[in-house]
Amino acid sequence: MSEPIILLLPDWVQQHITTLYSAKTADDFNTAFDSFISHHVSIKVNGKSMSRDQYKKLIMGEITNDVSADVSFSGVISVPDATKDRPAVVTGTVGLFFKAVVFGKLFVLGHHTSSTVTSSLNVVYVPFFNIINSH
Repeated sequence: MSEPIILLLPDWVQQHITTLYSAKTADDFNTAFDSFISHHVSIKVNGKSMSRDQYKKLIMGEITNDVSADVSFSGVISVPDATKDRPAVVTGTVGLFFKAVVFGKLFVLGHHTSSTVTSSLNVVYVPFFNIINSH
């Protein structure tokens, strides 16, 4: 029996961003989004608060009708949260810069059309634990 693979937090964030931007269908996108973005999330885009659904539509609009995407990360920094109830390997804050070149279905001069998303993202990850205090 093999042990489960636990990704370091920066790797986990990068993997989810890549999966999100590389989703080929609406179902794939929804699955990727739901596994990455909590239902109990606080989101700010360019300093303005946004609901989870608004953020989902924003990202979905960036990758509509895509065939594929190349996602690259130009800078990643991580600050672990090593409190007594949370292992530092999977909790903390990740800040990163990424670029996603999204290739569309249309061809122009024999090449897929493309658009480029350049973004910075700060993720604070704290898994939900059921903590039971007993005396």
